[in-house]
Amino acid sequence: MLSQVQLRWSGHLVRMDAERQGGQKRRFKYTLKKSLKQRQINPVTLEDLALDRPTWRRSVRIGSTIYEANRIAAAKAKRAACKAQSPRINTANSQALPTCPHCQRTFRE
Repeated sequence: MLSQVQLRWSGHLVRMDAERQGGQKRRFKYTLKKSLKQRQINPVTLEDLALDRPTWRRSVRIGSTIYEANRIAAAKAKRAACKAQSPRINTANSQALPTCPHCQRTFRE
């Protein structure tokens, strides 16, 4: 959701005059490119797309929805893979527990 707001803000920046833009030019530029690529928006057509506000908002909303669905699916798959792994066996303590020679009960350590 935060990156969706960031993309909407970048559309606002594109529509503003060139004299009023300021701030961290490099860092914001690279973060913006990464966010655009994640949401399947072509960074080359950013300015043309942002000038048409309804189209821009629609593409940001759709791209963010797709990105979030993919992110959640990847997190679920990663969690399922971790849970599906067999539990680790400690080989140092894998010796048989001592048993009583008379009643065959096992003792705890």
